[in-house]
Amino acid sequence: MYPKQFFIEQFSEMGSEHLLVKLSSEDLTDNAKDAIRDILKMRGMSVTEIDSISKEVHKAQYRVARGTIECDFCGNSARHDPVLNEGQRFCSRKCLHRARVSEAAVDLTEAMILQAAGKIRSGACPVCSSMGSPVEMRYSYTAISYFIKGTHKTRTRLCCVQCGRKENRGGMLVSFFAGWWSFPSGPIFTIGALFGNLKAMFEMRGDGEPSDELISEAKYQLALSALEKQGQMH
Repeated sequence: MYPKQFFIEQFSEMGSEHLLVKLSSEDLTDNAKDAIRDILKMRGMSVTEIDSISKEVHKAQYRVARGTIECDFCGNSARHDPVLNEGQRFCSRKCLHRARVSEAAVDLTEAMILQAAGKIRSGACPVCSSMGSPVEMRYSYTAISYFIKGTHKTRTRLCCVQCGRKENRGGMLVSFFAGWWSFPSGPIFTIGALFGNLKAMFEMRGDGEPSDELISEAKYQLALSALEKQGQMH
């Protein structure tokens, strides 16, 4: 990891507006973020001002209208049946939804997200309502063959240990009876699904810190809740 001084030297010639955009939009290391903040503070900006403007710049990026036939969120073609919203063009309602949720998530702090993740993990299972084991994002795998073509699918589900294992057993049964019958992909996908489900059944998810997947889910739920309170979700 590069030290903070390295980033100060790298960023010192950049304009303040460019640095605010960089701080708001890029996946930077902590040292890089601290370097940008130090440079901006040396230029007369307060910490509160830096954080506030950086957030506004970040949120504004989700409202940019390209003025093309491409989706303003994912960049894919939105030529046919586009979803239009507040001057922007999206390829689907899913992308519109993701853009608005991503914008709302900018206001969330790490502490808020971790607290929400902890509440989800220690709460009732959203599938069976049980309080018997930690709630986590759990994986299951399925392989199915259609004569000459084999397919495989990975599913994630927010649930307790028991519900996760139930999904794994179901994935194993479907894969065992329906996964082998295409060549060469069928046996490969089936073996992968069987071992993947076995591993997931005995993986100690829920012990220690929340997984990255659970943290992402908590962030999504908080952002969605904020949007619903603002009445922005349609």
